[in-house]
Amino acid sequence: MSRLDDLDRRTRLALGGAVIVVGVLLLVLGWYLISGEAVAAKQLPYLASASIPGAVLVVCGFVFAVSGTTDPATARKIAELHELLTDAVEE
Repeated sequence: MSRLDDLDRRTRLALGGAVIVVGVLLLVLGWYLISGEAVAAKQLPYLASASIPGAVLVVCGFVFAVSGTTDPATARKIAELHELLTDAVEE
């Protein structure tokens, strides 16, 4: 298992929430900078440097926050099934 699998639920929620906040800040910054430009060609740099990365951070933060929320027994069963399947493929 990786280090991220060992994080507890509160830590995942806190880190995911922090990434979401940064993403929202980038979205707001991008919107503010784009709204000041009337020409579409001048809006593209702000779209590429703030708005798109902000949206990606919001999605990644959400996925990180909700991942790993299963109970330990289910996670153990999934790991056991994964091990059995990978062993069967190797043979």
